[in-house]
Amino acid sequence: MKKIIPLTFLMFTALTVSAQERLLFLGYTKNYVSGDSTNFTFNFDLNRIPGASEKVGGTFFVNKLLKKEAWRFYFKPSADVNIGSGTTTAPNNISIGTPLGFSYDGIKLSELSFEGAPEFVADKTFDNFLFYGTVGTYFRIESKKKTLLNVSVGVSVSNGKRSYSKKGAQSHSYGRFTIPVYTKFAFWEGADPSDKSKKYFKMHLTGTLKINNVYKDDEVITPDPSLLYSTGKLEFYFIPRLAFTVNYTYGYEEPLFKKNNTLSFGLTFASLQ
Repeated sequence: MKKIIPLTFLMFTALTVSAQERLLFLGYTKNYVSGDSTNFTFNFDLNRIPGASEKVGGTFFVNKLLKKEAWRFYFKPSADVNIGSGTTTAPNNISIGTPLGFSYDGIKLSELSFEGAPEFVADKTFDNFLFYGTVGTYFRIESKKKTLLNVSVGVSVSNGKRSYSKKGAQSHSYGRFTIPVYTKFAFWEGADPSDKSKKYFKMHLTGTLKINNVYKDDEVITPDPSLLYSTGKLEFYFIPRLAFTVNYTYGYEEPLFKKNNTLSFGLTFASLQ
C-alpha cells in the first residue's frame, strides 16, 4: 500500500452559494487502476448545472430578469479543485470559469440557456494547463415540490491553447466538442433546527456525463480524441451543512486525460442560506 499523503487545501476567489451548495469534500479514496493505492483527498468545488438555480436568485452571482420576464441574464462564477496523490486517483485539476449567459424559462418546468465563458484548467503543479473560451447551449428540465429533479443536456465547443510552463513556454492549439449531461435528484425534506423556515433536502444524488471529442491537441496527451468522463455522488445530510458522501469517478478529464476509476468515502461541508 502506498503512503497516505496529506494534501494541500486550495482556496478559490469567487464564492456565491445557496441551498446546500457543496463547498468542501474531505475523504478517503481507493484507486482501482494500478494496484493497491489509497490516499486522503481534499475536493473543493462549486459545481453547477448551467443556467439552473434551486430558487430565485439561487447560486448565481447575477440573476437578472430582463424586460420580457421569460428571459434572464446571469453570471455564475464556478470553481473546482480536485487534488489526489496521483493522476489516476483524482483528476488532479484546478478549474475556474466565469460563465455569462441568457436563459429562457417561458416553457413550463423547462429552461433553455445560451452561455459563454473563459475557462482555465491546470494540473496540480501548474506545469500543464489549458486556457480556452467555451460557448454552449443547454436545455434543462426541473421540478421541485416534495423533491428536486433537475436534468440538463447540452452541446458546447471550446477553443484555446494548451501551454507548458516548464518547456520553454511552449503552447499549441486546443479544441474540444462536448455533449454534457447533468442530473440532480434530492428528496427527504428537513428543517434547519436554527431556523425552521429554512428547508433542505437530506438526500442528494447527482451525476455528470461528458461525451468529449478533442479535435485539436497534443497527440501524445490525447491519442484517442473520443473521451468520456463521468461522476456520481450520493450525499446524506444528517445535519443541514454536513453530509456523509460516496463519490465515484470514471473516465478521462482535462488537462492530462489520465484514466480515473476511483471510489471515495468522506464528509461534505455545505452552505445553507
